[in-house]
Amino acid sequence: MDNPFRDGGPAEKAMPWLSAAVVLLLAAATLAGGAGPLVKVLAAAVAVAVLGRSAYLISRRRPPNR
Repeated sequence: MDNPFRDGGPAEKAMPWLSAAVVLLLAAATLAGGAGPLVKVLAAAVAVAVLGRSAYLISRRRPPNR
């Protein structure tokens, strides 16, 4: 059986997309909820960091247009 988490496997390819979706949902719930201002700022900062890393991983995997 193939390991889906190996380099180039389907799970490895989907992880940046799944990470971005999960962090957006969690950040939206935190920002919309009754959390304190410090928690909201931390949630927004973590969301920006994870989204940036996910975007980097997604764009790095695409072949260059030549």
